[in-house]
Amino acid sequence: MTSQNARLAAGGRIDRTISWRFTLDGEEFSGHPGDTLASALLANGRIAAGNSLYEERPRGIMSAGVEESNALVKVAARFPGHVAESMLPATTVTLVDGLKAELLNGLGKLDPEEDRAEYDKKYVHTDVLVVGGGPAGLAAAREAVRSGARVILIDDQPELGGSLLSGSTGPGLAETIEGKAALEWVADVEAELVSGAESTVLNRTTAFGAYDANYVIAVQNRTDHLASPAAPGVSRQRIWHIRAAQVILAPGAHERPLVFENNDRPGIMLASAVRSYLNRYAVAAGSRVVISTTNDSAYALAGELRAAGIRVEAVVDARPQLSETAAAAAAAGTRVLIGSAVANTASGTAEGRVESVTVRSINDDGELTSGVEEIVCDLLAVSGGWSPLVHLHSQRQGKLRWDDELAAFVPSTVVPNQQTIGSGRGSFELDDCLAEGISAGASAAIAAGFASAVEPSVLGEPKASAPTRQLWLVPGQDGGPDDWHHHFVDFQRDQSVADVLRSTGAGMRSVEHIKRYTSISTANDQGKTSGVNAIGVIAAALRQAGEASRGIGDIGTTTYRAPFTP
Repeated sequence: MTSQNARLAAGGRIDRTISWRFTLDGEEFSGHPGDTLASALLANGRIAAGNSLYEERPRGIMSAGVEESNALVKVAARFPGHVAESMLPATTVTLVDGLKAELLNGLGKLDPEEDRAEYDKKYVHTDVLVVGGGPAGLAAAREAVRSGARVILIDDQPELGGSLLSGSTGPGLAETIEGKAALEWVADVEAELVSGAESTVLNRTTAFGAYDANYVIAVQNRTDHLASPAAPGVSRQRIWHIRAAQVILAPGAHERPLVFENNDRPGIMLASAVRSYLNRYAVAAGSRVVISTTNDSAYALAGELRAAGIRVEAVVDARPQLSETAAAAAAAGTRVLIGSAVANTASGTAEGRVESVTVRSINDDGELTSGVEEIVCDLLAVSGGWSPLVHLHSQRQGKLRWDDELAAFVPSTVVPNQQTIGSGRGSFELDDCLAEGISAGASAAIAAGFASAVEPSVLGEPKASAPTRQLWLVPGQDGGPDDWHHHFVDFQRDQSVADVLRSTGAGMRSVEHIKRYTSISTANDQGKTSGVNAIGVIAAALRQAGEASRGIGDIGTTTYRAPFTP
């Protein structure tokens, strides 16, 4: 059995007093309550996942949530009458003692046994339904509960807090809300919600479909996280059919990767995921880290890595000028390479883990210039911006618009009796999320016929606190775009820039046609990290073809359909 050599000595939300054993492909590892399968593997120094579906390229854990493209597993049945579950992201599998999993190469393996587990459904009405248990959703639910309204809060995580769970609790780094440490505030709000006479909190529950008249369907995982079989009559999963007078969507956002040559190696992860593993699970995903970013969000990771004693070799920032946050990081001792991007990565091992990156200077048009540097590292954390989770809004026929300042598609129309708040609408700052949550909770309660002590405010358009550079494609150092077969856009489908250009070269202009021609965004991750990047690459290809007037907003998105997961 391997040791947890990448586990930090302190911190995280794991229970170190209990050790659990589990196996992956027959090899035994150890972890703790509070881990996911992915975090426990990383703690044991295991970053590699199954090879890619078509090209058999080595891949590794890249995210910390449902957006995972690479680390897909089959988990053996643990209780009598249950069957094995396939194509599960290791990042969403709760670790339990004795868990047995095997890696998949993008193809699931069905269990031929009859599934005799119990499943049930429940029909409920509520005054206010809040989807998402992050800061915006918690603030909204609390305000609605205080009005006396019936409130249901659903969240897909084992515990409430959303992005706050991934923040540092270290001195000088911890966020505060209403004069309290952020996680203390979360605990207080949860206690208020749980004790409410007319409130229901559903953890491990995903709203996967939104339909007319605020009819929302959600699935709750009820027993897979238990150490022993549930009591007779307790279902493994429950489908919730919820009819709400008012719906508040606070779904959050997903970070986007960057598109460059060999951007798929093990050891290349989303910066937000590296931060989650560091702070929530007390895991150092690497020991020598390069961060490549187009925005300010990754700088929090740089400071937290340094505070944990992990070496940050450089922050490679694509923007031409230092933002205030970037300048503060540089003043604190972080090496910041401005106007630059990672153009390639290298590895000399069979596992394929990244061992160095090639950094190139880029001009205002995104073209490579003369500056070049090789930096040794074992972890590359990337941040290409953020995509609000507009899926449920769009399923209700809500429209979207492209916001150049935010570099994101955001809701542009109002769905009757529904509000979208927080980073789900492009408000990425914590103070904005809280203010919008309080206002939305009060507004929903009043609309449902209850009185609120809070006067709802009219929300303006979301604003960026600092610029995000729209860098959709880092050119290859050799050959032309048709040769860029290892600039991956969709990791799960092994689809690259060359594949996108083949489709536009064949005359396709509709993103829906290109999606089907290339199969981008058709895997079980449904393009959560590849969708917007693919649109950006299409726009870049059309510019090269002389169609510069067609920007990302003109191209638009593909259709968002249920279910949100899987």
